[in-house]
Amino acid sequence: MSEAKPMSKINIVLDKDFNVDELRNSVFITGYTGFGLVGYLASRHIAYTLSMERIGFIETKYMPETTFYTNTYGIVYPFELFYKRLRGDLKILVLINHTIPSTRERTLYVKKVCRWVKEVGVSQAILIGGLDPAIREDPNEKYRWIPIGGYTGKLSAPILEEKYVVGPLALTIMYLDAYRVPGVVMLSYAEPYRPDPRATAVIVTEISKMLGISIDVSDLYEEAKTIERIEDRMTELLERIQESGEKREHPMYM
Repeated sequence: MSEAKPMSKINIVLDKDFNVDELRNSVFITGYTGFGLVGYLASRHIAYTLSMERIGFIETKYMPETTFYTNTYGIVYPFELFYKRLRGDLKILVLINHTIPSTRERTLYVKKVCRWVKEVGVSQAILIGGLDPAIREDPNEKYRWIPIGGYTGKLSAPILEEKYVVGPLALTIMYLDAYRVPGVVMLSYAEPYRPDPRATAVIVTEISKMLGISIDVSDLYEEAKTIERIEDRMTELLERIQESGEKREHPMYM
């Protein structure tokens, strides 16, 4: 009896009927659950709003033990690949990272994805993330960006210079740059401690302009208003509780 071969640490699992040659010259888009969840929310919003086809997922050795069900796509995998051919020759490949890979294999995960993206021949990459509002120099400034892999285009925002990018997004930037996959990193100013649909809408709108397509962001702005209303109510309630406590205080004499 022959021994079974050990599972490769990271595997790209595509639907058996999908022709991988279709991915050549596509635009690769991804992000992670960082500041404001912008990278995750934006990539998910693009895939879902454009009704993209789920073509596979990424299998890891330390697969996150979580899933959920959707009417559109069924069982959801932690790391999913979506694809769609849009107008003309424009094709989009989106990787949705519903969670972050285990620290034990994070570098291997990113390296595998970036090498595969290079091998299938994508034309450019768009990486998405959130940015600390503390570094904003102009109140009208919505985002900053970084060119990678020899990208020669220009965006209508300042380049982020001499500021650290950390986590899996940083690894993805380095590997795509090393593999000479041209692209941009787009970072919108986001709330660091909660999901930020408004910052997500900024990035999705900019990507729409960059690709010359229309992606509806009205749902994102509605979500932002809901979150902001809840925050306002919480602030109001805390102020009332504080005022009530102050009124009940009485001096004590001994």
